Amino acid sequence: MIAATQSNHPLAGVRSAPTPASLIEAGCARLRETGFRITKPRIALLEALAQLERPVPIEQLHQQLTKHPCDLVTVYRCLSAFERVGIVRRSFLHNGTSLYELSLGNTAKHYHIVCRRCGGTERVDYFPVEGIERMLRERGYTELSHLVEFFGTCPRCASPARTAAPTIEVPATPSA
Repeated sequence: MIAATQSNHPLAGVRSAPTPASLIEAGCARLRETGFRITKPRIALLEALAQLERPVPIEQLHQQLTKHPCDLVTVYRCLSAFERVGIVRRSFLHNGTSLYELSLGNTAKHYHIVCRRCGGTERVDYFPVEGIERMLRERGYTELSHLVEFFGTCPRCASPARTAAPTIEVPATPSA
């Protein structure tokens, strides 16, 4: 019988998705190794981001902080620090609103498509920029980053039922 830990087993190398608890632990470890203190607001933000599992605006994150509430300025400052040390990734809506999501434990690079009508986001697991990044590193560039966001209308918002003009029923007039 072959154990799952052996390298020739079909499940070898298959990793399960990180749990919210492991993401919070990884976030605290990253904060410690980069010289930041572990505070209740920072832990609360990590918990909220781990539970939401999608890019969210700062205001929505702030509303999630019911167990350890803090002011909106603290949320902005914490997210700025999280972004600098690689705990969160920032993306944008078509109107410029910043969205944040945890980037810990999520080694697969990805983009998002954002619906212009409902604001819904969907993950896009296609990453053609790796070759460009490699070339730029070979040229000596360091601390590389890039921003790519896709915008469109999602299938639900584009369905004929949602885009059709409303019909107004005019009551029939009695004939004289």
